[in-house]
Amino acid sequence: MSQIQQSLFDLLLNALLQIGFFTIVAAFFSSSVAKARAKHQYCFYLAVLLFCLTGPVANTFWHWPSTVLTEKAQHQISSDAAAENRISWIWQDSSKLHEHFIIAPGVQTCIIGVWGVLVLLRLVRFSRAVHRVHRLRREASVFLPSRIGMAREIIEAKQQVALLESTALDDPATVGVFHPAILLPSKVLPELGEQELSAILAHEYGHIRRRDFLAHILCELMSMPVAWHPGIAYLMSRISQTRELACDDYAVSRIGKRRLYANTLLHLASLCLQVPRASAAGLGIFDGDNLEVRIMMLTEKTRSLSRASVIGLALLSSFTFGSGAMLAHAMSLQASPESSKTAQKFAGTWHWMFGRTSFSTMILVRSGSSFTGSVTPSRISLSDDGGLLQADPSEGGIADPIKATLEGSALRITVGDGNKPFELIMTLKDDSHAEIHPVGAPPNMKPIPAEKVH
Repeated sequence: MSQIQQSLFDLLLNALLQIGFFTIVAAFFSSSVAKARAKHQYCFYLAVLLFCLTGPVANTFWHWPSTVLTEKAQHQISSDAAAENRISWIWQDSSKLHEHFIIAPGVQTCIIGVWGVLVLLRLVRFSRAVHRVHRLRREASVFLPSRIGMAREIIEAKQQVALLESTALDDPATVGVFHPAILLPSKVLPELGEQELSAILAHEYGHIRRRDFLAHILCELMSMPVAWHPGIAYLMSRISQTRELACDDYAVSRIGKRRLYANTLLHLASLCLQVPRASAAGLGIFDGDNLEVRIMMLTEKTRSLSRASVIGLALLSSFTFGSGAMLAHAMSLQASPESSKTAQKFAGTWHWMFGRTSFSTMILVRSGSSFTGSVTPSRISLSDDGGLLQADPSEGGIADPIKATLEGSALRITVGDGNKPFELIMTLKDDSHAEIHPVGAPPNMKPIPAEKVH
């Protein structure tokens, strides 16, 4: 498995664990946050979503002290903890004994493949929604001129907002980032009075004032790689609900009649229930699927948190999430390939031995996933049984450059960079003893012993 695949799998694994942790913390605060004003609730859940999206990325790729600890941990894991072609994951904490577990490369590849399919499906769904927005806006007609005067009482003159009505829409919606538009369904317009229409326009204009459509698009795009996580679905739902509550507050502040606005929502809901709703393309007035909560907020007298309480809640939640981020970083996971542990054992200076005498010196320097180095030339002769009969260093010989790559638990070494390089296979017996097998040697040749000096 390539380094990119390993990093991607690390990221997915950390996202699975850490997003779940942050979402649980957010749910713990939800009852307290619900007492704050709707715009503060919206900001809270939006901040948690951004925290969930950036936290796993930072904890996966930020290793400054974790990389050192990981390298130390590699020597503490028993060599028989993983078989060949397995990858071990370790906790990046500061304890002496690091927890680790093993996942086969085939399973990892399968999980990455499933993740890719889910992201692709999400992208297709998002693209279809964007296409539907453009189609709705293109096919919509201009709002009735007789009612534009009423709309001007709601929409500020400095805002360039298009007022459109559409036969393909089931409930009011707001679309557009740079050129926003309010789309009203032609199916229900005849059933609405002027005051009800003003209330609806005030709600939709609230989305435009708050730039909710832009925030919605950015959240959809940024969360797309982890949209499969139930925690992300929970946060996106909360963001949608509190966004509608905040626009309700704005609409009430514009028209000044809470009961009228609540009755308008109920009347509009009864009209929209007569036709099946299509898939959401913009910010619909019923997107949060929390109509009952919205009506209760409008009709019942509720007391919001004071400014001091909101500041205190913000500080407490910031401290909690900050502490959680540090804990998540300490408990984040990073791939520790078994090949990396084995490769570390090959690096160093080795003496090729004939009996108790060294006749060649080989230096191996690790360079990423491969090795470079040199080996001094020598002359050997074999006995009839394939053992070393004689082995001497070549007089005045210049060390030959070598390159090497790890193949499973063995190191394939290429000596020389000229026209006639030759290859050796080096296998470890333990941390300081190895065997050298020349490629192309007589079949009965016994391996050359080697000892590591440092």
